Amino acid sequence: MWLAHDSSSLARVLLILQLSHDALVSGTVLTKRNIFYQHQELFGTQRVVDELVDDVATTLELDRDDLNIVASAKGIMAGPLRIRLIDGGELDASSSDTGVVIPASRSIQSIDVGSLRWVLVIEKDATFRSLASTLYWETSASGNGLLVTAKGYPDMITRSFLHLLGRQQPDIPIFVLTDFDPDGLKIFHCYLHGSGNILTDSTVDNPSFSWLGIRSSHLAAVDRVLQTSNSGSSQPPPTSSSTPALTSFTAQSAAVALTLRDRKMIVDTLKAFETDDGVTIGSLRRELQYMQVLGYKAEIQLLDDSGNLDSWLDTQIQIEMNTW
Repeated sequence: MWLAHDSSSLARVLLILQLSHDALVSGTVLTKRNIFYQHQELFGTQRVVDELVDDVATTLELDRDDLNIVASAKGIMAGPLRIRLIDGGELDASSSDTGVVIPASRSIQSIDVGSLRWVLVIEKDATFRSLASTLYWETSASGNGLLVTAKGYPDMITRSFLHLLGRQQPDIPIFVLTDFDPDGLKIFHCYLHGSGNILTDSTVDNPSFSWLGIRSSHLAAVDRVLQTSNSGSSQPPPTSSSTPALTSFTAQSAAVALTLRDRKMIVDTLKAFETDDGVTIGSLRRELQYMQVLGYKAEIQLLDDSGNLDSWLDTQIQIEMNTW
């Protein structure tokens, strides 16, 4: 809850309320970034605006969108999906190979999913652009899909859109692909339950999302492929009972040692997960513990470097869809 400790703090809060009132009366939507740039001297930093808007919404027990103040557009998508907006406009997610900006949920009138069979939410913007440029959403062995990225930790607009899509189309599975590192697992958790920073996080929970990877088991599989490739042997890859991933030179050279920040984040995240006994959180705890013991992390790029990312996705998405 915010408290106006001095005249400057009070002026900031009153300005936020005034801007919100004006936006609601006029039917316009403001972005937090625009508020900051128009009043830099008063707010000082973007973070002050972000926190004040969230605090005002929480204090009034409203969704931030109810103030007609939103975060700047961050998420993008690509695939056979069309959106009709309340103002009469339309968005075609297949119209650009670099992605289409995800609109605020409150501006959406209807969503036409067409032949959509799956949704893949990707942590890395670079990976999204690579897959979007090759039209993976259209060539996937699992049928047409939708590619989405929020370029790291998800913003409320992206989470709200995926919540709306999942609510309207519960039969379409939504998968999340992240790095095998503490941030990657926290990003997946954020898609599930939000950051916990604002009251309205729980209103856009997405508990049905599935974590596609990268998992520790995937690293073990990559390691076996790399060993076979490097040896030039025509023999089949070792079985799953062989030495775990990251204990061999090939996997270690493709991964990166955990930093002090990573190790601290693992400890903090494990502590935060202690009170949640859900199956998904239990799986994340085990992956974090495994990562902690190994002392290594790996990026999505490892999968691409070890072969064809498209083929790996084909296999993993099909496995997940068979158990959906």
